[in-house]
Amino acid sequence: MKIKVCGMLLPENLEQVCALEPDYVGYIFYPGSKRFVGANPDPALFQIPGPGIRKVGVFVNETITSVKRSYESNRLHMVQLHGDESPAYCSTLSKEGIPVVKALGAENDEAGLEAYREQVRFFLFDTPGQGYGGTGRKFDWDLLKRFTSTIPFLLGGGIDPDDVGALLDMDHRGLLGVDLNSRFELSPGIKDVEMLKEFMLKIRKH
Repeated sequence: MKIKVCGMLLPENLEQVCALEPDYVGYIFYPGSKRFVGANPDPALFQIPGPGIRKVGVFVNETITSVKRSYESNRLHMVQLHGDESPAYCSTLSKEGIPVVKALGAENDEAGLEAYREQVRFFLFDTPGQGYGGTGRKFDWDLLKRFTSTIPFLLGGGIDPDDVGALLDMDHRGLLGVDLNSRFELSPGIKDVEMLKEFMLKIRKH
């Protein structure tokens, strides 16, 4: 099961997290987030992850030009779109050679998901809220049972250390991995490394 740790802010904390060898680390480029990397993020943040760790930039309703600029200047590997971005928007980035992850709520119908099939590498299913970005709350995972699509997805939305058993028991062929964020923090953007370590060890035993 793939592990993405999202919302990284400080180089020292990121270095500790990367020592656990997650598959992805996420940086939030949305000013409305408590985990916003800032208008001029520390270049060290993007130099720390080793070659096996994919760097994902999280954007919300940004212009394509702005996304491309951040992708290139920070040497990202993927972009995660967490706003109202259409299949056509995703297609434009994909045709530029930028791998796209689209965040959606699991309440979307299958036809809505299929519209993104050719434009995204995978989905992130998260809990919708009043605004944009994650809510830190779980949604009803039973909603996933109605999807027969083979498009892979990461599961987000308030996953916490006690969810290991339920995740390992989840029987869905599209489940690629999990997105970890607020339930593994000491404060916004600062991850609890020991908590992550324990969770990742349990997940990777299976």
